[in-house]
Amino acid sequence: MSESIAVYVHFPFCLSICPYCDFDRQATGFDRIDAYLDAVRAEARRYEGLGLHAHSVFFGGGTPSLMRPDQVSALLKAVRRMVLLDDGAEVTLEANPGDADAAKMRGFRAAGVNRVSMGVQSLDPAYLQLLGRRHSVEDVRRAARWAKDADLRLNLDLIYGLPSQSLEHWRSTLEAMLALSPDHLSCYLLTVDEKVPMGRDVARGRLRLPDDDALAAQYDLARAVLATADYEQYEISNWARPGEASRHNLTYWRDGQWIGLGAGAASSFEGRRWKNTPALERYIGSIATGGAAARVEDEPFGLADAMLDFLTLGLRLREGVSAAVLRHRFQAELGEVLGEEGQVLLDGGVLERTARGVRIASERQLVTNEVLARLAPQVAAWASERALSKPVQVPVTSQ
Repeated sequence: MSESIAVYVHFPFCLSICPYCDFDRQATGFDRIDAYLDAVRAEARRYEGLGLHAHSVFFGGGTPSLMRPDQVSALLKAVRRMVLLDDGAEVTLEANPGDADAAKMRGFRAAGVNRVSMGVQSLDPAYLQLLGRRHSVEDVRRAARWAKDADLRLNLDLIYGLPSQSLEHWRSTLEAMLALSPDHLSCYLLTVDEKVPMGRDVARGRLRLPDDDALAAQYDLARAVLATADYEQYEISNWARPGEASRHNLTYWRDGQWIGLGAGAASSFEGRRWKNTPALERYIGSIATGGAAARVEDEPFGLADAMLDFLTLGLRLREGVSAAVLRHRFQAELGEVLGEEGQVLLDGGVLERTARGVRIASERQLVTNEVLARLAPQVAAWASERALSKPVQVPVTSQ
């Protein structure tokens, strides 16, 4: 195939579990890391010979920075046998600032990594403790410097909407992060599931989160501060210096194709979506028997789901949804898909037209989920009518 895809590699091991985290991860089984990495490389071999090429590789977790540079190098060699990496491919590794040292950063760079994404979350010791982070503020400063010294592009993750967090505290956090000179910043609203410890504390009233007005003020402040510092917002939660937007994450938001390797890794490829089992031993065992990784989800996408995904992801981006891409992939016009509800949202200033299509108005970004909920019935009606008028064809995702 000629389309360039993304590759995701999951490393599920963590030294400790943060109380807000609901990702596929575990703080046990460290004696099985070598067996796990063998299985990931074996899974990659399943895709050899397909003529694939990729523009990005992302090592996520878990805590991938717990790996040694030689282990990362071996995984990248397996990926390079699986796909031909494009010139200048983006290779990102998620890192915990507390696991970093100068030699390790240089080792990751020598292994082929060219970008690190650090889960900083806060630069306040009290909030770091509340969030269960293992690093200190000084760890963050050192790790950022070591990454830069190793010629690694740097993303820093932040969380806002923390319990009792004031607007001025959030401003000082943003300014302190900018002082570290990152190439990219991700600012995520704290969301907690009742299944995780922090979520249970919120549900029982032990922790109080800021109200909607306070959250909106924090979000608007982030946009203002980062714009003044010449960071471009290209997605609801992501800002980058010019040319530094994450190619890997844009694959997801542009509804492109990717293959995930490892326990709990998800994939979207050739019209199907699947997720590997997150159970470590089941994953290792399924690979050892010579078959594909055991999957907990595996299904083709229906037309309504494919269109809703295309709109849902595209409307997160400041570039918005492209009418030309929609026309190419779905043989449909943007206006007919959005229908009367879309026109109401346009007339109300929630959606706005652009030269390429449509997007969420800048001042309405915080209500994106509500917009999508309003569009979902319209998309379902469009897909149903389409199925009656012509054969249903679900397009393969493409960038």
